[in-house]
Amino acid sequence: MNHPAKQFLVTLIILSLNVQAGSPGHTEPPPKVAVAKACASEIGDKNIYYCYRSFWPELDMTRTFAKMGINTRAFFAANAVNSIGFEYCKYPLIWKGIKKYDFAAYDKQVEDLLGANPNATFLCMIDLNTPYWLTRRFALDSFADISHAAADPDWVKVTTQWMVDFIAYSEKKYGDKIKAYILSGGGTSEWYEYDRGRSSRVKNAAWKAWCSDKGFRFDADVPGETKLAKAAHENVIYDPATEMDKIQYWRFHNEVIASAILQFAKTAREKIPAQKEIGVFFGYYLVSDSKLTSFGHQDYERVMASRDIDFFISPGTYNDRQIGGGSGPQLVHGTLLRYGKRYLHEIDHRTHVVTKESWKTQEDDNAGLKREAAFALINHCSLWWFDMWGGWYRTRETRDVIQRLKEISDKYISDKSPSAAEALLIADPQSVFGVNEKMPEASSMARRFRDTLNKTGTTFDVYSFNDIPFINLSRYKVVFLPATILITPERAEILKKHVCKSGRTLVWVYAPGISDGKTLDIARIKQWTGSEYKTPGPATVDMGGWKSVYAYEYKTMTSAVMKKIMKDAGVHQYTDEENPVYCNGKLLAIHFKEGGPKKVYLPKTCRRVIDVFNDKVVAENAREFTYGFQTPDTAVFELK
Repeated sequence: MNHPAKQFLVTLIILSLNVQAGSPGHTEPPPKVAVAKACASEIGDKNIYYCYRSFWPELDMTRTFAKMGINTRAFFAANAVNSIGFEYCKYPLIWKGIKKYDFAAYDKQVEDLLGANPNATFLCMIDLNTPYWLTRRFALDSFADISHAAADPDWVKVTTQWMVDFIAYSEKKYGDKIKAYILSGGGTSEWYEYDRGRSSRVKNAAWKAWCSDKGFRFDADVPGETKLAKAAHENVIYDPATEMDKIQYWRFHNEVIASAILQFAKTAREKIPAQKEIGVFFGYYLVSDSKLTSFGHQDYERVMASRDIDFFISPGTYNDRQIGGGSGPQLVHGTLLRYGKRYLHEIDHRTHVVTKESWKTQEDDNAGLKREAAFALINHCSLWWFDMWGGWYRTRETRDVIQRLKEISDKYISDKSPSAAEALLIADPQSVFGVNEKMPEASSMARRFRDTLNKTGTTFDVYSFNDIPFINLSRYKVVFLPATILITPERAEILKKHVCKSGRTLVWVYAPGISDGKTLDIARIKQWTGSEYKTPGPATVDMGGWKSVYAYEYKTMTSAVMKKIMKDAGVHQYTDEENPVYCNGKLLAIHFKEGGPKKVYLPKTCRRVIDVFNDKVVAENAREFTYGFQTPDTAVFELK
């Protein structure tokens, strides 16, 4: 076998990792390989998929969805065992050895689905994880340790060959039926990494080669979990002057996974017709607690910039999917828009017939499924109904809801109305590389902050810091920067030129600007916020041409506080309550846990307001109206 460190270095050079030499605390924006996009209306001709998916064959439900007009079917050509401990797929193993395949097993899977729905077209997930025999061969399991596998050029080579051979067979036999391939690997086949900083021979070699290539003098092995779970500043923020190895390790850890995905996608793109698409589960910034950087998704901007990938997938967030929650993707949707990519929203929510953990009744199912579909509709996203192990949609009422949602989707499929948001949330993966993810502040500056903002009675957009120079900021009256602890001179110029102006309100939490990429200094915090570090807040300071709102603790930024900040800044509030709202220039969706007559405020007078689900006019020549919501409920309105 070739030497892993040498080969990994070659791989990194070929893939041209976009890191600024000489400024070790700062990562440049990803390469500008795609035209920047400002809003959904500017996306090109990409497919919007409305799809049924299950791990199991579920042939009867495949027929049922076909009767509802849902002919797109996602399936998984799986070789691996899932996180519960049994096979993803009920069909035999396809990949049985180096250049050894049982394609009859693949044929059986596809032919069964075509037997259930001869009009089906497919989104085919390709399993790039190690089957049991390959796990033994490489002494690693890519499902559990994807960063270790991705750091091994021999694993990448063998797996790429399997992917190429699979695509060649699939295209020859079923090419007219397959619309897209989805490249799946890592934990839960979503490119998760679970190692939490565990070292290995191959990863140590790749880490040292990466450091050498970047000019960093770190001779030690991969920093261990115990070391990574300690930070100089309040055990939250790494000091770049003394803990640069930790910051750079998290960059390496995330880049190696992104580089493997990019290599797979580049090869796959060369093997499929131009009109077919490639999808991937990736970019989970708004993710679970204590896993913000170790999951390995934080080099998402470089992957989203790739011309080889057409759409990205994530489940609706697990932490805010309960009734009354605001849901939303685990990735940064705005960055996808910047690069002209689509998002596919995975509706994998467990209905009440499966478990009563989050959705406990049929009424919960109705409101929840409407909410998820409304999010996708208003944000011009694809979706699939993920009947994971089968039986989730077995009630007649649930299927009637899905049928109606499909009809609504068909009606508005060509609409490209832009977002109506006047508030902007900024994700900041470059800053989070400098954060100890084991501390509660890590998720508070990302996933939890978004979940809180979900319940403010208005709509908002989410972009990444590096997107700022490339999007139109003119309609945003409030910009939330809960994670921006890193403000280098280059980033300072971006903020001054594009954000800190036009009477806008900027909202900061904890320690904004404490790091310049080389040192930590709490004095920098007041320079940006106008308030002393650890001011309880929220403290508002007129900064001359813009306002700063600062609070030291994340718990201070409740939904009620955020709602007031936005109202004071002139952000339109659609409801008086703390509830989720999605809105573009044509459609408005409102979700309530507790129903009753609720007043809805519109940004301008509308000739007619139509209850889309029930196809009824509910207001005419109105700037506001009262609507009777069920308990719970999600309503969608067309604003004429």
